[in-house]
Amino acid sequence: MNKPSAFDVALDALRRYIVSHGLAPGDVLPPVAELAVTIGVSQATLREALRAWEASGILTIRHGVGVFLQRYNWAPLLQNLSVSALFEPEQGRQWLQLRAVLELGLLPHAIEHLTPEDLDALEALTEEMLDGDSGPSAEVRYHALLSQTPDSPLVAELLRLAWLGMHQALQSGAARRSPSYALHVELTQALRARDRAASEAALRRYFEQLAKALQVGA
Repeated sequence: MNKPSAFDVALDALRRYIVSHGLAPGDVLPPVAELAVTIGVSQATLREALRAWEASGILTIRHGVGVFLQRYNWAPLLQNLSVSALFEPEQGRQWLQLRAVLELGLLPHAIEHLTPEDLDALEALTEEMLDGDSGPSAEVRYHALLSQTPDSPLVAELLRLAWLGMHQALQSGAARRSPSYALHVELTQALRARDRAASEAALRRYFEQLAKALQVGA
């Protein structure tokens, strides 16, 4: 069994310190020199661990002030995952799968909560998809409105980055596509009728089309 590195030991000791002291977001950690002695690691290794956690969104370092715990920020991790799609095309299909799971899962909520104004906006965005310049943007805005999650910013961020990761995988000329106007017309009509089965069928066909486009671009 491999011996853990000094960095891993520092991370583990830091975790145990935070838990044992009942620290929470907003609390400040002791000065580095003091904390290093307390948890039994070098100051250099502790600073490396703190910088890693800052990059991961776990804490924030205010130079000359202190190191503060914060509510976990998923954005750095998710952004790294979406950027990795540039180097691993297979991830485009995985981001698409994530989009499908999230949007289909949120569809019952949309059917119940979309207002008449929301439905009018979806219809307008569908028409805008026929525009060669603004069509792709209209498609993004359509699905953002369809899957709006005001009470769950993490889900909203996941959806946004799933779009980014998927579209990075669609950059090859062979895989470029125009928004599926007819399917969005069908989906909007089903949403107006509050028809869950028809809405889900149209949304599933939309994702099937995207999956075929990703296969072409692979």
